[in-house]
Order: sequence, then structure tokens, then C-alpha cells
Amino acid sequence: MSKKLQDFALVAEIVGAIAVVISLIFVGLSVRQNTDAVQVANHQALVAMDSEKNTWLRGPEFAAVYETARNDFSELSGIERRQYLTFVADTLNAWEFAFITHNNGAIADNIYNGWDGFYKSEFQTEGFQYFWARQGKGFSPAFFEYLNSL
Repeated sequence: MSKKLQDFALVAEIVGAIAVVISLIFVGLSVRQNTDAVQVANHQALVAMDSEKNTWLRGPEFAAVYETARNDFSELSGIERRQYLTFVADTLNAWEFAFITHNNGAIADNIYNGWDGFYKSEFQTEGFQYFWARQGKGFSPAFFEYLNSL
């Protein structure tokens, strides 16, 4: 092989290696942007779930049921109990979504920790405990174990 051809081949290898490094940097940045976008989308989905659930509390009738349940769950009528337990199910579904997406790395720690803290406070109430004792096994095994560890 001639000296010029060898020099050209060496330059081509160097340019090729630089191109590979630039491509890897671009892929890394793209993956990071995608991860950020997924985390934001999942946070927005959680906010939407919570907002939909909170429409219950915007009505004065259910707001009264909610307050009664938090103070003395046994005071609820049969219909009020059914309403409240449906609200609890909606809340636990949102929490499970947050839990699963966080465990999969699709919600940032700082976002998840705020939601988790709020849900833990709700979970300590008598109505949530009542629901969980009867319906907890209907949730994912990892979430079931997590809540049982609280």
C-alpha cells in the first residue's frame, strides 16, 4: 500500500472513531431527554389522576362524608361508606401508579417522595385501613408488600 493511501486510511479511522464518539454522546443526550420527558409525562398523569379523584371533594356532600370518615369511619351510613371506599380505591390506584412508575425509574425521587408522603398520611386513617384489609390483595404484589410494611 502506498504511503498516501496508508495516511488516508489512518485519517479515515480517526475521523470514524470521532464520529462514533459524537454519535454516542448524541444518543446519551437523547436518552436523557427522553427519560426526562417520560418522568414529566408520568407526573402529569399522576396529577390528572389526583385531580379527577379530588372532584369528589369539591362537592359539599362528599366533602362532609370525607371529613366524617377521617374522624369516625363507623359514623358513615351504608351509602356514604360505599362512596368513601370508592374514593379510597381511586386514591390507592393513583398511589400504586406512582409507586410502580417510580420503581421503574419513570418518576423522579423528589416528585415521588411528595406524593408518597401524602398517601401515607391518608393510609393511616381508619377508612383506608378498612378498605386495605378487605381489598389489598387486588393490587400488585410489590405495592401490597410495600403498604403492608407501613
